[in-house]
Amino acid sequence: MAAIDEDTAREALELIQVEFEELPAVFDPIEAMKPGAPLIHDTVKDNISKRIKMECGDIDKAFREADLIVGDTFTTQAQSHCALETHCCVGDWRPNNHVMIFTNSQAPHSLRQNVSYALNIDASRIHVSTPHVGGGFGSKIDLDPSHVICIILSKKTGRPVLISHTRQEQFMCTRIRHPAVHELKFGVKKDGTIIAKQAKVIMDNGAYNSHGPAILAYNNVMFSSLYRVENIRYEGYLVYTNKNWGGAFRGFGDPQATFAQESMMDMVAERLGMDPIELRIKNANKPNEITANKVRITSCGLKESLMEARRVSNWDEKRKNKSKHRGLGVASMTYTGGGSRGSGYNYSGATIWINPNGTIHLQVGAKDIGQGSNTILPQIAAEVLGVEPESIRLTASDTDTTLPCMGTFGSRVTFCAGSAVFRAANEMKKMLLEEAASMLEANIQDLELKDQKVFVKGSSSVFVSFADIASSVEYGKEKALVAHGYYNGPELTEDFDPVSYVGYPSPAMVFGTHIAEVEVDPDTGKVEVVNFVAAHDLGKAINPMLAEGQIEGGVAQGVGWALIEDLQFDNGKIVNPNFHDYKILTIKDTPKITPLLIETIDPNGPFGAKGIGECAMVPTAAAVVNAIYDAVGVRIKELPATSEKVFTALKTGRKETS
Repeated sequence: MAAIDEDTAREALELIQVEFEELPAVFDPIEAMKPGAPLIHDTVKDNISKRIKMECGDIDKAFREADLIVGDTFTTQAQSHCALETHCCVGDWRPNNHVMIFTNSQAPHSLRQNVSYALNIDASRIHVSTPHVGGGFGSKIDLDPSHVICIILSKKTGRPVLISHTRQEQFMCTRIRHPAVHELKFGVKKDGTIIAKQAKVIMDNGAYNSHGPAILAYNNVMFSSLYRVENIRYEGYLVYTNKNWGGAFRGFGDPQATFAQESMMDMVAERLGMDPIELRIKNANKPNEITANKVRITSCGLKESLMEARRVSNWDEKRKNKSKHRGLGVASMTYTGGGSRGSGYNYSGATIWINPNGTIHLQVGAKDIGQGSNTILPQIAAEVLGVEPESIRLTASDTDTTLPCMGTFGSRVTFCAGSAVFRAANEMKKMLLEEAASMLEANIQDLELKDQKVFVKGSSSVFVSFADIASSVEYGKEKALVAHGYYNGPELTEDFDPVSYVGYPSPAMVFGTHIAEVEVDPDTGKVEVVNFVAAHDLGKAINPMLAEGQIEGGVAQGVGWALIEDLQFDNGKIVNPNFHDYKILTIKDTPKITPLLIETIDPNGPFGAKGIGECAMVPTAAAVVNAIYDAVGVRIKELPATSEKVFTALKTGRKETS
């Protein structure tokens, strides 16, 4: 329904009468897999959108040789992204048959291509502009129905059309974090060496795919890659149900896997009588290794993150001299530090040009959604060119004026877009030095860049300015002083399996460790996170303050998922689509967070950098739940760890509860 204003549209909607035919439905993924269950899509057998079966080593032999076998089942819930800025789109089909889209997309170049596919419009006729995105957390990556509806209605009416979600619509009509059930089994030697681990995962896909197949594959990769284990079995099922469809959400399947795996690690440590951190250090990944599932690790600061988090949290002292009802919990993680080519490409482009007046203009396809790329990318260019970041003008994420970028997700922008900027800046530096060498009659190796000038080393009075060089090139040689940079790595190898993501092609893997300190009220079951330490291997911190901000935001989001966030469904319909009934942390609820930056200097990243945006969400819930167990001896295996669950377990004397 389109109308001249919102009130008229609402009045018109009230006049429409709809007759529905109610069809059989299924809302539980385990039930949906059973023979005879209603099919969500007629062509999909047993409602299974994707299945993964992967095995490394000889796992049956390893289990036979294990001194200890531990197994259990863990369940995670649906989560809403809860960005304060809801989905919004203006579509304008213009008289020249060109389409203008103003929207808050995390991936404008990908959106243009998807609109082209959906409406059979040549992509060159589509211009996507993203003036402001606000929060995304994965919710604004995909083509949304509103994008296509706006364009079609605009074509029909000859007017621009706006669709802006209300908060209720944002809850009820958009993608969510996939709920999942993880059934795990670990085989361990007496000294703590993990020799076998297996997982059976059932992931609730909702009614449609979105990124679901890739999220199940990531779930496999991150479960299988964390720790040095040679014998692994993974069985995963992505299952359709008659509910909101799951989509990309900070961590992309990794928080679910890590909650289960890191809960198991503490259970194993307890059975062995071993310190949980010592167990993780013993099995920690190391630099320059290839995992059993053929993931290449370059830099790796997992051990360092464990040791530094241990020191800063005062782990040893607090565990030795425990306060009543207080506990510490640890959890580690791995994730991609720069996207991957698992979907076929991992592309980012950048352009730098210098105008005749010496001003520097950087163009990038990447979008800043709060992670700070509009600051970091000019910093990278400025470092190469020897200028202040403030002297660089930035144009970002406009499909008509920037080279394509895959999008802002997968913790890829600093690594991928940063690499493109780094390459463009070095190409520009080379051009400046070549031109300056000619103008100054000097050898290139005797020149240096500083303050928008090229100097002869050791002689501050002998120089040529960027403006002089650019004007000489543009007016004298009739060409622009322009440099381009591209990144699209790493190359796929023959090891890569596009179904299971064995041989996962990430340019760099990141690692980290969280330690949560909680206090539990035994009379109410209320859990208060009183202190939180988050140590992350991020290669090189291009901008430490922004990196710390990302860690703090990820921890806050993870604590919410651990303790209170829970989308509730009744026959497939969300029944708590508002901030009154769906709780998220406020500033008063957020614990003291101490971010720790572990710099390992990755050989492939710009200045050694890797990503950080999603990573701080990943191990948070596991750290909180492990801390609850340390505080009061209650292990929560089904998130969220609500006060009711903790209280009930305490009163019934159950040490473990789902």
